[in-house]
Amino acid sequence: MGFFAALGRVLTAWYVVVPAVAGLGIAAGVLIFVYAFPGKPKIGVIHVPYTVINELSAYGITEQLHYALRDDSIKAVVIKLNSPGGTATASERLYLETRALREKKPVVVVMNDLVASGGFLMAMGASYLYAQPSSITGNVGVVSRIGPFIPSIPSESVVFSGPHKLDGGTRREWIASTDRLKGRFVQIVVTERGDRLNISGDELAKGSTYYGTEAVTLGLADEIGTDSHAIEKAGELAGISRYDLVDVNLEVQREFFESLRRVLEPLETGGDSDLADALALLARDSKGGDTLPDASGAEPHAGVPTLQHLRRLMLYGTLDMGQEDPIPDFPMEIGRPNAYYLYVGHGP
Repeated sequence: MGFFAALGRVLTAWYVVVPAVAGLGIAAGVLIFVYAFPGKPKIGVIHVPYTVINELSAYGITEQLHYALRDDSIKAVVIKLNSPGGTATASERLYLETRALREKKPVVVVMNDLVASGGFLMAMGASYLYAQPSSITGNVGVVSRIGPFIPSIPSESVVFSGPHKLDGGTRREWIASTDRLKGRFVQIVVTERGDRLNISGDELAKGSTYYGTEAVTLGLADEIGTDSHAIEKAGELAGISRYDLVDVNLEVQREFFESLRRVLEPLETGGDSDLADALALLARDSKGGDTLPDASGAEPHAGVPTLQHLRRLMLYGTLDMGQEDPIPDFPMEIGRPNAYYLYVGHGP
């Protein structure tokens, strides 16, 4: 008993308790810092150069938005945007994707040379809009190719199930559909800008373009500012004052090349069969769940790109696209959109 009593006195002595408590406090502080503050917060920067929005370019931009969404270290996003718009469906998709990102993290858009029509629709998904004084923006409306007044008479060998199976509807119906698309576009702008808007929906529907200073006056943009202003605003909206910047374009490309490296690893052995296997992997049809295996052969984790993603990124390469012949001539290609949120005036 004397031994345990002496041990108890030693363990409860101040020169033992104080260092022990201090050590526990330091350890707890380190653990809290590591787990509660895993790293310096970041602001993701997405650069969209002059880009006509179509299915392919919208896919690339969506990949960048998704990267910014799933990276927990990115607390806010700045999008440097320059686009005359494009197809209706692709432009709407980018608006919805940008708005979905905004619901999780602040999104600040900088409208550069030209952000018109579908590009302007995408910008409506942001939390805050900057414009340059000479930026061209607005152009709310639709361009639609509705075909000739009198469609060509099909051959007797062509059998179709309904009177509008070949042309999709009458000219009157196509014009009505175009008007509904325009109304939806106008309503999105009115809803997103809310009390900041100083222009009527009827005036918007005329499809006019506005310089940046005028856009701010009309409430189509929030402020005149540059990339640095947008980054500062993003930090303010996210509630962070010290942060790093991350180039989302570069990170998405890095992920792509890492995925490509994993696919081409069999080539390192130099065998003909390995080359054939790698080419077969890239050529294989993707059926919704075709994912890239990892090096160990284990099941791929969430976020691993599908083979379809990889192939499309390989075909895609860059966002920068020209505006030459943005609207197809008739007859239209099968599956090609025929309604556009697109500024078809002079490009930058």
